[in-house]
Amino acid sequence: MNTILFGIIAALLLVIVVYLIPLLLELKKTAISMRNTTEKNLAPALDELQLTLKTIRSISDNVNDITEDVKGVADSITEVSAKIFAVNRALDALGSAASVRAMSLKAGIAAASTYLLTNLMKKGDRKK
Repeated sequence: MNTILFGIIAALLLVIVVYLIPLLLELKKTAISMRNTTEKNLAPALDELQLTLKTIRSISDNVNDITEDVKGVADSITEVSAKIFAVNRALDALGSAASVRAMSLKAGIAAASTYLLTNLMKKGDRKK
C-alpha cells in the first residue's frame, strides 16, 4: 500500500512539474516582454523629461540673473534716493539761511531807514 501511495504521489509530482515548467517559461517570456515594452515606452518619456529639466534649469538661471539685476537696480535707486535726500536737506538749510539773511537785511534796512528819517527830522527841527 505504501508503494502505491508513493507511486501516486510521484505521479502527481511529475504532472505538477510537467505543467509547472511550461508555466514558468511562459511567465519568464511575459516578464521579458513587459520589460521590453516598458523600456520602449519609457525611453521617449525619459528623454522628454530630461529636456524639460534642462529647460527648467535654464529658466531658473535666467530668473537668478534677472533677480541679481533687479537687486542692482534697487541698490542704485536706494543710493540715488539717499543722495536726493541729502541734496534736499542741503537746499532746505541753504533756503533757511538765505531766508534768515533776507529777513535780517530787511530788518536792518528798516531800522536804518527809521533812524535816518528820525535824525533828518530832528536835524530839520534844529535849523528852524
